[in-house]
Amino acid sequence: MNRRGSSRRRGGCGCSLLLLLLLLVGVAVAAEVGARWYLGDRVEQEVSQRIDAPVSAGFGMRPILPELALDRSVDSVRLTSPGNETVPRIDVTGRDVTLVDDVVHAATASGTATLNGPQLTAAAAAGNPGTGSPVAELSEVRSVHADPAAGLLRADIGGIAEIGVSPGVSGGQLTLTPEQTSLLGFDLPEGLFSGIAGTVDSTVSALPEGVGIDGARVVDDGLEVQLSGTDIALR
Repeated sequence: MNRRGSSRRRGGCGCSLLLLLLLLVGVAVAAEVGARWYLGDRVEQEVSQRIDAPVSAGFGMRPILPELALDRSVDSVRLTSPGNETVPRIDVTGRDVTLVDDVVHAATASGTATLNGPQLTAAAAAGNPGTGSPVAELSEVRSVHADPAAGLLRADIGGIAEIGVSPGVSGGQLTLTPEQTSLLGFDLPEGLFSGIAGTVDSTVSALPEGVGIDGARVVDDGLEVQLSGTDIALR
């Protein structure tokens, strides 16, 4: 009888330890989820309001709660946005992220902003000559598509010709240089592609201070602008 009672007590003790362990694991998981939600929500709301497009924040597979609890920091945060009709697709990662006085800081950041074909066409339309221009229809940009093999954007000008446009960066600003400056004997208007540059500039300026343009290239999706920055604060 004593041996059977002793076995029951040992079995009951084992179940209690298992339940306690499961409870502790559940609390730890809930705390980790809560920490990710708290920090992610702050970042998502701040950047989403800035660029006027939805933003998602991710912290990878590594738990963030221990670092966040010890020194209010996380290794990295990745911000992605699908963009919208006028805002490029965004993919930026901030590293050495800290939370000081409820302000999120990143020591460095890098990523991309990508404009697809329809966005490029819509943005280019903003740089078309006014209707009063004698070459308005002739120099109207009707569509833009990517030619990554050539490293060029191909623009349909007035429905009569296609010209290549080379992207670059000068002084931290996006530049778009046409391969030719005239069409059928008419000079192409200056700033014909200023709408594309303006869309990129407005998006970058809406990002947290410290993020700037580092490079540009043509990819399958369209125009990819490389972004980088240091000492970035989300206020």
